[in-house]
Amino acid sequence: MEGQLQLFMTAEQEEEVNRCIQNSKRNLEITQANTQRSLETLLEGGLQLGVHFENTFQIHKDVTKTVELGGWRDENKFEAEVTVDEYTGGVFLLYDIIVKEDGVRKIVKKNTWFSVTSDGKVECSTIVGSFRAVKASTILNKIIDMNAATKDRLKMVEQKDIHFDNALAKLRDEFPNAEQVNRGTEWVNTRTFKNSYHQDVITVAFEDGSYINYDVNTFNGEISVRKVYDVVVETLTLQDKVNNLKTRLQ
Repeated sequence: MEGQLQLFMTAEQEEEVNRCIQNSKRNLEITQANTQRSLETLLEGGLQLGVHFENTFQIHKDVTKTVELGGWRDENKFEAEVTVDEYTGGVFLLYDIIVKEDGVRKIVKKNTWFSVTSDGKVECSTIVGSFRAVKASTILNKIIDMNAATKDRLKMVEQKDIHFDNALAKLRDEFPNAEQVNRGTEWVNTRTFKNSYHQDVITVAFEDGSYINYDVNTFNGEISVRKVYDVVVETLTLQDKVNNLKTRLQ
């Protein structure tokens, strides 16, 4: 028996349960066939399992579960227990990314979705940069280029980390009474959101709420002042500023 039906069902309910079981079986068959086709397409394009793609597809036999059937009307809904074969996972492309674990940056594999078109091409916006379908061999070349770029970027990021660590140590020595000297980010708002970005900065914060933001040059580690916020100055009235100016010019 393909499914276990709850007792005291109407003929219509039994028919709907059987339809659910058959749909589940058909969906599994289609998914299994698509998975096999995806594997063949990638392998024929020169991609290597575990290097350029992964296969986590698994079939789980005779899974018993409770399903809700009967359409969208509450009075027609009912629950039934069915036993079907199910699947998990799939085939995914792999590419390198940089992560930070326990304070150490390293390169790890990240998976991403893709699809195979009717003419045997591969569609993956993450790798291609658009939804344009390309040959599997083209996907392979793009993954190789992306991974090479990631290795180069890791070297730059590690050098940047060294410059920031040196700058933090220098500024902590320069401002021993500061409440905090930390690395963070500041949002740089340009004319359009697309061109706006986050900028790494070091903030030296003081107890009264004053702070100084510093930029650190990624290439040579040079430290420069980005912004100064002095609580005392910011709370001065216009007349206070006039009086200060008079005093300074006397």
